[in-house]
Amino acid sequence: MSLWPEKFRVLRDGFQENFGDRTISSNMDIGPAKKRRRTMLESSTLTFSTIVTNDDYPEFREFYFDNDVGIIDFKRPDSGQVVKCRFASVPNATFNESMWSISVTLEIMP
Repeated sequence: MSLWPEKFRVLRDGFQENFGDRTISSNMDIGPAKKRRRTMLESSTLTFSTIVTNDDYPEFREFYFDNDVGIIDFKRPDSGQVVKCRFASVPNATFNESMWSISVTLEIMP
């Protein structure tokens, strides 16, 4: 299991947690939809950006491709708590002058 490298600093600005939907709705013949819980497991995603130098960008790519399906330990910038996560989607990297701005979405594992 890998640890999110500290050199890929998580920007607090724009850090988001999105709660997963644990419910399922069923349409009724009459009246409002019936809702029930699909699972008791909590599920959420973390979305954030990191800034990486041009020299460190190949290291970020390598970290992603080494861990694209694996579980990583990630230290949350809001609470300092270490959670087990995996990449929920492919990171999106944008080059600006001499730095890379990378958008990342991680799925917290139950």
